[in-house]
Amino acid sequence: MCKNMCGVIGTVEGKTVRVSANRNHPQPGICGRGAAGPYLLNHPDRLKSPLIRQGDKLVPTSWDSALNKVVNYLKELRDQGHPEYLAITFHDYGKEMLERFSALYGTPNLIGHESVCHGPRTVAAELVLGAEGPRSIDPDYPNSKFVVFIGRNPLEGIVPDIVRRIDEGRKKGMKIAVIDPRKSAIAQRYADRWIPIKPGSDTAFLLSVIYYMINNKLYDEDFLSKYSNAGLLIYEDNLASSGKYSSDLLYEGEENGRRVSTAFRLLMKEGEKVYPRLKDITGANYDDVKYIAENLWENRPSAVIDDGWHTSFSTDSSYTWMSAFIIDAMIGNLDKQGGLIFSKKPKIKLYDYSNVKAKRIDKIRYPLTYAAFQEVYRSILTGNSYPIKALMVVGTNLDGRDPNSDLVRRALEKVDFLVVIDVMPSDVTQYADVVLAESTYFERDELPLPVGWTLEGWIDVHQKVIDPLYDTKPLWWILLELEHRLGLSDDTFETLENRILKQFNINKEELYKKGCIKIPSEIYEVYPYKEKLNTSSGKIEIYSEELKNNGYYPIPTYIEKNIKPRDKDEFYLTSGHTLYHTQDSITFDIPTLIRIAPDNPVTINEEKAKELGLKDNDVVELISLSTGEKVTCKVKITNDIRDDTVFTYFGFGRHSRGEKFAYGHGFDVNSLISDQLTDPISGSIAQSLNIVKIRKAK
Repeated sequence: MCKNMCGVIGTVEGKTVRVSANRNHPQPGICGRGAAGPYLLNHPDRLKSPLIRQGDKLVPTSWDSALNKVVNYLKELRDQGHPEYLAITFHDYGKEMLERFSALYGTPNLIGHESVCHGPRTVAAELVLGAEGPRSIDPDYPNSKFVVFIGRNPLEGIVPDIVRRIDEGRKKGMKIAVIDPRKSAIAQRYADRWIPIKPGSDTAFLLSVIYYMINNKLYDEDFLSKYSNAGLLIYEDNLASSGKYSSDLLYEGEENGRRVSTAFRLLMKEGEKVYPRLKDITGANYDDVKYIAENLWENRPSAVIDDGWHTSFSTDSSYTWMSAFIIDAMIGNLDKQGGLIFSKKPKIKLYDYSNVKAKRIDKIRYPLTYAAFQEVYRSILTGNSYPIKALMVVGTNLDGRDPNSDLVRRALEKVDFLVVIDVMPSDVTQYADVVLAESTYFERDELPLPVGWTLEGWIDVHQKVIDPLYDTKPLWWILLELEHRLGLSDDTFETLENRILKQFNINKEELYKKGCIKIPSEIYEVYPYKEKLNTSSGKIEIYSEELKNNGYYPIPTYIEKNIKPRDKDEFYLTSGHTLYHTQDSITFDIPTLIRIAPDNPVTINEEKAKELGLKDNDVVELISLSTGEKVTCKVKITNDIRDDTVFTYFGFGRHSRGEKFAYGHGFDVNSLISDQLTDPISGSIAQSLNIVKIRKAK
């Protein structure tokens, strides 16, 4: 139902299924989405059996017929020597089994949603810290004294346990600063300071913080000397590494007759470029910089810039998050109580070999990307760099997820073969050749897997509450059936389960009785103290050899932008997560949630609304200067947003009549967002650099 997979308990009372938070789980809690989950069981719109296309209709069929149709097409691609012509996409859930299937089948093109979510912070985490996605590092909120959130709003983009841990820290006196063009829920309720910077200026602001900290000696010199490449000498003429280090972190001089500076000095110079123009670039002031820098330093190491989540905002967002992680390193907070912690959760791999030979389609254009799924659409439509002929969509609604809705729909119409695995009929389902109906989370067992958001190592097991009400199957069963019919494996649920239990020496009976078991591990002062980081140098990398080798500027830098509102009726368009829905197929069609959040009005600054003659709930037209598309919606007037920026929630505007409750509610923000404005390093979409005109509807 949701990628967060919080610990819940399901109970059956007659024909009624209820859910509550599992307080013995390491990630306890339940939100409105989870509480509404039981409605899925008897939902009139849910997928009740496999479907197969006959003409312009999808009709019920048997599992044998549906699976054989999928297998026949996939076998044909494989027999032709081109398994890479299959692309698979998903939204976190099922990742381990999908990685296994992709590897065994031989396609590199398992590509998720990250180009519209955490792509930039994840690429930055890999480059600077050798970490991975948002769950690989996390602030130690309960013990933090000062936390900076950049464009993140945990109170709506919600993991209940993260909110609980933030509250725990606040009870101990934690201070919070929020950097965001909009005064989000966390800024309204929790922040000691809200800094409303211009969209696309985060990198300039953080480089200014770095410049202030270096100039005022607010950095842990011993930590940086020992655990980072801050002292690495870089040739100034071509920014290549000399391979030598200086004990003076701000050294500049000559080496082999060429000018050299340390990586740390070059970083300071990047800050020096933007610091004098701080107000003009960001809209923030020097006291904001001073406040962030000094609070981070004075509360070290129990202070942290939060590692972010939805970070696909600008053309330099990878540099934004490199800067953020470097600031964390400057105060020596890595793996320190109250700082930025490397999660000690165990890693699971469900296969021993890979049949992948081709290069992933998005890595041809963006070699360092974590995911840039827009390249799949381009491949379907153009055949470049090689054709994607088959697409498997698992539990994600591409139309509600990805930019440039016209591009998405044209690709879905053109792709040779489309198979959808889902619980509900999303916008994608109407294009499908085959639909494989998945059981709801109440009706399926799952393999034991690591718990997502804990700092400690935990394994939990998902146990079904009732047997399936209809002719539906779990994702793991579907993928294993495809493997068997394609001759890729003879594994079963039991053999994979035993593999996991054996890897962690877990007693099966105990696990199923308790629901979760802790894997003993040290939490603090492991990385980079006892273990090297997973970077090329084993250190924190302020200067990135990997960026240099791939033709990118190797140190965080602010990229100048010529995209901005130029008329009084033009605004930066920003968007984010609503508390009550995911952007995927599951929750939008639940009537109770639709009643609570029926649409997505555009939020506009009060003074700008007056200037345009707008009142609360007026209907307006939004015209995108990026895509040329136009939508209508209501306006919501507030003082809690910059006057050059508007905000709305994404995921609305469903155009499939399969989800009857969701249909017609709100507008499709993705139609206004360009797929062409990207961060060249991560390949992520610059979602906040799209300009819209607002006019009162006639």
